[in-house]
Amino acid sequence: MGKTYAEALRGASRLLTDAGIDPDGARYVLEVRAGFTPSQLRLHDRDPLPPAQAAQFAADVQRLLANEPPQYIVGRAPFYGEWFGVTPDVLIPRFETEELVAWVLADQQGAASGLDVGTGSGAIGVTLSRRLAAAMTLSDVSPAALAVAEANAKALGASVHLVVSDLFAALPGRYDFIVANLPYISRAEVAVMDASTLAFEPDLALFAEHDGLALFERFIQAAPAHLTPGGRIYLEYGYHQVPALTALFKAVVPQAQVEFRRDMAGHPRMVRLSFA
Repeated sequence: MGKTYAEALRGASRLLTDAGIDPDGARYVLEVRAGFTPSQLRLHDRDPLPPAQAAQFAADVQRLLANEPPQYIVGRAPFYGEWFGVTPDVLIPRFETEELVAWVLADQQGAASGLDVGTGSGAIGVTLSRRLAAAMTLSDVSPAALAVAEANAKALGASVHLVVSDLFAALPGRYDFIVANLPYISRAEVAVMDASTLAFEPDLALFAEHDGLALFERFIQAAPAHLTPGGRIYLEYGYHQVPALTALFKAVVPQAQVEFRRDMAGHPRMVRLSFA
């Protein structure tokens, strides 16, 4: 008789722990492949793992041992209560970004139009499109990333407008709000970054020059001209960037009302700029 779900998971967790890799990835791939919730997996603990599933799980564990993120292995990641397709062309959606989405949703129920710059998988823009009446435009400099966003929009029944654009270069319109999760990591931070992120997630979506500020500098110079009167901008940023961003906003958009917020873990994470 083959291994049970519990036995297979224990064995994989030991291998990953011994290799210094988070063993939670094994549970994630097993649950997603089986179509189980965490509670369903516990209910099936003593059931034998079907042979085809056992072979797939063994192959998945080898990929985990190579530091490949479990979300890329199964091609799916959760965000704001939905599943989004992900490939190495896009960042894996982070739970912290859900707090940025919640802020936009709380503010923008009456908005007519919105723009998600650097959409990647479309997690932000598609989620907003499904929960707001606003017409959403999703843009990215990467055609491959935008193809992932398009597939997710179709899968989730979201009606969005997709544009390949380097920031605002191909976006002539104006919007009630603009949201962006831009690349903001400095190359100097590589030494403290997760190995799987460095090895598998796209550099284009992670790193920016000038201590991670280069995209913010270009963005904030152009963004106000693409807002309707009274429009707002929402950004995610690195935990140490508040002083630099404060100085940037004061120099470039001194008329904006700026509100920084921390995430649930207490880390500086997001900012809203309001224009009268």
